[in-house]
Formats: sequence, structure tokens, C-alpha cells
Amino acid sequence: MLGALKRKILDLPFVLRITEPMSWQRLCQERNVFLYAGDLPPNLKQYTTHVGLTPFKYSKRTIRHDILNEFPISSNVVDIFQSEDVFEHIPYQSLPSVFEEIYRILKPGGLFRLSLPDYRFDVYTNRSLKDSSGKIVFDPGGGGRLRDGKVVGGGHLWFPKLELVDSLFEKSSFARSGRYEILHATQADGSLLLSAVDYRLGMIQRTPDHDARGQMPRRPISIIVDAWKGEPNAARLLSSMQCIKRR
Repeated sequence: MLGALKRKILDLPFVLRITEPMSWQRLCQERNVFLYAGDLPPNLKQYTTHVGLTPFKYSKRTIRHDILNEFPISSNVVDIFQSEDVFEHIPYQSLPSVFEEIYRILKPGGLFRLSLPDYRFDVYTNRSLKDSSGKIVFDPGGGGRLRDGKVVGGGHLWFPKLELVDSLFEKSSFARSGRYEILHATQADGSLLLSAVDYRLGMIQRTPDHDARGQMPRRPISIIVDAWKGEPNAARLLSSMQCIKRR
């Protein structure tokens, strides 16, 4: 066993594969592809299974890519695409084209898992700045700063509520040629959606299952949506994920 390990260490192509930054070319050589919008620090559970996408850096687990641009890969190659607290930093009017690109690259039966801060969650609404009509204009907890009435410097550019998120999906290919389910959200009348989340398909930290802020009373912290390309195939995705963890 030690001899085999030594041979691998001395194998220059092997050394380069485990140390060089991730790239689209390398990614497309994988049998199973799991993408994560944002940086992937080692403390995230997705670090061992997913590849991160960020316009700011690249690493052995992250590709430098702005998701406002088209993905330079073929259609039907991605098993899971997860976005966790990222899309609120993207202009709302730009998101329909992002949704369509995610749909395009997913395999049939693939999953788009989206989570966004729910701006009916009292912690978020209470800390946010509002105009004279009560409309949220800036959340200091979301980063950035407010300058001349506009959010700059990477803060939240819109403030998600169920109706806004549902409208994005309803107008997308996920509604026309797949399906989507809103798992967590607070509705306009104050009623709560709190369906069970299968975290094996992608960990989400800001939920009442993992974040004490939403536990007493139990209520949504995030808007969580699972959207499928075609018919859902969770069993295949879970099996693929286990294969990646064993490699």
C-alpha cells in the first residue's frame, strides 16, 4: 500500500491534478457534477462533493466564474446546482436568464436547490432600514452600504419574499418542463411553509433546524426551493454523491 502511494506521489500528473485550480475542462471529465454558487471554504459540508463558482477567486475546489455569464459547458451535465444566500446579491431582473442557464446545464432529473433570506423573518425586517412607506431599502446585515439611495459594495440588491421568488420559478423552464416545490417560506397572510428538507441533497445552514434564531417559535429563516429538471430522481443523486465522497 505504501509503495502504491509513493508511486502516486511521484506521478507528476497525479500531483498536478490534486493541486491545480479547478477548471471547466477538469470538471467536465467528472462523471457526476455538483455545483455551488459561491466560495467553498473547507468547513462547508459541500466542500467534499461540490465545486464552487465565484467571480473573485479560484482554487482546487472553486472555478472563477460569474454566474451572470453563460456556463461554458454542454447541456445536461450537472447533477445538482445549489445556491445559498447568493442570488439576493444579483439584480432581480437578471435572474430569469440565470435560471434558464441552470436549467440548461442540469441533467434530466437534476436538482436546483435555492435558498434566500426570507424578508418576512422578523430578525431581518427589524434590522433593515426602511423608507417612509415602510419598504425595505437596505439591510446592513447583508453587507455593502447605502449610497444615494442605492445599495453598493456587494449588499443585498433586493429583499426576497415568497411572491417574488415564486414568480421567478413560475416563469421558468422548471415550471414548464419540470417541477418545483417551495419548502420553507412565510406567506403574505403570515402562514408558514415548513416542509421537511432533505439535507443530504445539500446542506442549508440558515433554517430552524440549524439556526437558533428561527427556533422559538419555529419559523422560516430562508425561502427554500427545490426545483427539478423533468421528473425528480433524488435516489440517483444521493447515490452519485456517496460515490464522490468515497473517491
